[in-house]
Amino acid sequence: MAKAAVTLTNLDTGEAHITESDSMGSYSFSALPAGTFALLISAQRFSSFTNQRITLASNQTLQLPDITLHLAAVSSNTEVTASKEEVAEAQMKSEAEQRLLGFLPNYYVVYFKDPAPLNASQKMRLAFRLSVDPVTFGIAAVQAANETNSKDYAAYGSGAEGFAKRYAAAYADGFIGTMIGSGLLHAALRQDPRYYYKGTGTVRARILYALSWSFRCKGDNGKWQITYSSFLGDIASSSISGLYDPKGISASQTVKYTMLSFASRGVNALFQEFLFKRMTTHANEPGKS
Repeated sequence: MAKAAVTLTNLDTGEAHITESDSMGSYSFSALPAGTFALLISAQRFSSFTNQRITLASNQTLQLPDITLHLAAVSSNTEVTASKEEVAEAQMKSEAEQRLLGFLPNYYVVYFKDPAPLNASQKMRLAFRLSVDPVTFGIAAVQAANETNSKDYAAYGSGAEGFAKRYAAAYADGFIGTMIGSGLLHAALRQDPRYYYKGTGTVRARILYALSWSFRCKGDNGKWQITYSSFLGDIASSSISGLYDPKGISASQTVKYTMLSFASRGVNALFQEFLFKRMTTHANEPGKS
């Protein structure tokens, strides 16, 4: 190999003799004293060759066999960093496994520390997943059954037909409210629809923190914002449900519904902060992702 460094070291005296191979890979040493030598041949990007014992007598000429250097193994450390979208996707999938008492969906609470913001597609998919969860269909059925004997919805009729109309209305209310209130508006206004579990601090601090989620949320930029998405979602879903409610919904009823939703967010946050975590399966601890 051309321009390989060749070192011949006298093992008795420690004296080193150094030369470089020529364009043909040849090299030579002359006027060496008798003794025992160690041969070292090295070149960039190649593994070194070492021969620990070469014995030379006085006035001896020694020709070594051809020596081949092999390419050195290249060691590289590659750091793979997931994008924010990939982190959010993994966290969202984990959240979609969270269930109260093992069966009630509890998707909209975050136990991760510093969770990645969801993009618009992820917000819509999480909302749709909740909307088509078997438990969601079951809750609509229970609501329709409870309303079967209610005078409030007598216009729907009775029997199987009345139940079907009540069921369709109950499911539509939930579907529209979830898709608009937790999906579309949060995506459009770049706000996070989830509750961020605190879990630390004094009881008073945690209570105030939870109640504050009635009117504020985290933006996709990580900053606190007024929860315009939820307010508008309450109004929109109430107004739309009035289109197929046989009695219609007045403006005062819309305001009442919005205020109830406002209060329920704070109550739900309190339960999330102090009770639901221990009742939720697959709940990830803060800081673990």
